[in-house]
Amino acid sequence: MAKRFRFRFETLLKLRRQREDEHKRIVGERLAQIAAVREEISRLEQLTRSGVDSVRMFQQAGRIDLQQTMAHRGWIVHLQKASLEAQARLAALEARLAQERAALAEAAKQRRILEKLEERQAHRHELEMRRAEVRTADDLTTTRFVYGELEQAES
Repeated sequence: MAKRFRFRFETLLKLRRQREDEHKRIVGERLAQIAAVREEISRLEQLTRSGVDSVRMFQQAGRIDLQQTMAHRGWIVHLQKASLEAQARLAALEARLAQERAALAEAAKQRRILEKLEERQAHRHELEMRRAEVRTADDLTTTRFVYGELEQAES
């Protein structure tokens, strides 16, 4: 019976796969955070545009309420400040994403190294088993031939 192939580093390969999956999860979470911040920026920009339009509308009406205009302008400044802060958060998240993607690429590379090693060892094991089978078959053929010759000689 042929000996079954067993990869000696199977546990290490499993750990590397888990590490890669963890990095994938982290990158996915970071992408979700980036999408949320982009959505927030878009919402803030929309609110800023509608605030500016509102101030223009009040000014076009002819009668200007100074307190209301000041309140609207304060609100617009607040929205613009929040948008700038969100853009800074977005830049920081994108920088971290780049680092996390690099870590994911390295984890994938380390996993592939072990998988290729496993493939080479499995192939080598298969060749070894085939050679052993051929040797066994040759030995059986030789043994049968020798016994056949001995039987003929005795007859």
